[in-house]
Amino acid sequence: MTPAELKTVREACGLPQSWLAHQARVNERTVRYWESGKSSVPDDVAALISRIDAQLDTAARGALEQAQALATAHGAPQDVTLYRYDTDAELWERRPDMAGLPVTCHAALLARARRLLGAAGFRVVIAWA
Repeated sequence: MTPAELKTVREACGLPQSWLAHQARVNERTVRYWESGKSSVPDDVAALISRIDAQLDTAARGALEQAQALATAHGAPQDVTLYRYDTDAELWERRPDMAGLPVTCHAALLARARRLLGAAGFRVVIAWA
């Protein structure tokens, strides 16, 4: 993974540099070095970011598939409400599959799901949980 890819995918996943530094057990400055190209991106860090990116894509597609199934059962696309959590603790309680990820990562998931659902003709609202 190139430094620019790391920064781009990390940001697209809603992951702060501080979160990545904590996960990688390094100083936040080290993450900045990886992203600027001053240091190589470790393979395990690249794998972690790629895994989270794929997890978000899978979850967004799952939301689309669920909405499509409901629309088929009811004969037409429905309005879809996606719920955003206010704190990490609230996210982890209600979405155990996202335990350990910051609430900003869930926000990135909602943005992906919103785009997919909107492109499929659903009216999407994001509301506070």
